[in-house]
Amino acid sequence: MNRRTLCTAAAMAGIPWVSALAQSEYPNQVIRLIAPYAPGGTVDILSRALAERLQRDLGQSVIVENRGGAGGTIGADVASKAKPDGYTVLFGAVHHAIAQSVYPKLGYDIRDLTPIGFLGRVNHALIINNALPAKNVRELVALLKAEPQRYSYATPGAGTMQHLMAEYFKNATGTQMTHVPYRGSSPAMVDVISGNVALMFETMPSALQHINAGNVRAIAVTAKARSPHLPQVPTIAESGAPNYDATSWYGLYAPAKTPQAVVDRLNLAINNAFKDKAFVERWVKLGADAGGGTPAELKKLTVDEVSRWGELARSAKITID
Repeated sequence: MNRRTLCTAAAMAGIPWVSALAQSEYPNQVIRLIAPYAPGGTVDILSRALAERLQRDLGQSVIVENRGGAGGTIGADVASKAKPDGYTVLFGAVHHAIAQSVYPKLGYDIRDLTPIGFLGRVNHALIINNALPAKNVRELVALLKAEPQRYSYATPGAGTMQHLMAEYFKNATGTQMTHVPYRGSSPAMVDVISGNVALMFETMPSALQHINAGNVRAIAVTAKARSPHLPQVPTIAESGAPNYDATSWYGLYAPAKTPQAVVDRLNLAINNAFKDKAFVERWVKLGADAGGGTPAELKKLTVDEVSRWGELARSAKITID
């Protein structure tokens, strides 16, 4: 048994000085960060920013590997089956909590993966086609109630956070809309801009460029508090649906049974990143709130969110074979 293997085994057994030694020896090779979505999207953009910062702290290259498809579940499945040595980690998201309920044949459980650290939240904007005669949420609700069969909403796919947000909105406002799923946010946005679809809920990093360019109008944001990126835009909660509160969140995960010493080292790197003013400024400019915290806090969030979104998915009868 070599020194590194001995240290890892001892760390798992809880021997303090050896655990510290194992931690100090990790990492000694390239780390693969799986971004479970296609290049160019919010997760991809944030993954690359995080990888760059982590490798400065860890002293090893952190390579982003895009493994998109099936609402992020393909990449998560790959990560869940990787060797639990800390050299494959997953940029996880709220989508993986949702997936536990909408994919009946899912080959993994996000609650079984090893949580490392919280990476922050991303607000969403409720955006509408410029020709839609609604200046705010109350006027939109009035339109939807007046002609419940007329209007539709776009999403980047069935079972995504955007899909659940729209169903949540329908429940909160007593309205009806037709769901039009696309293969990603880009084609969905194209049809909202063109007027083929009335509206969509989209992540702030993706939506901002189109809002600022005047291609669409933002009439609300989905979080409980207003966004610093769109401070003039009210929340859905203050626009007639007082309990509405929904954001995308992100966390770093490793395969189950990853040694605690490795988890601790990666968690330290995450917290160091979010203590770095320059990194936080960059992160916020990309549209995300700062993260940080303990693995236990991410574990609790994961369990709670599986329960929360699972209840909504079941009531809306959202399932994907």
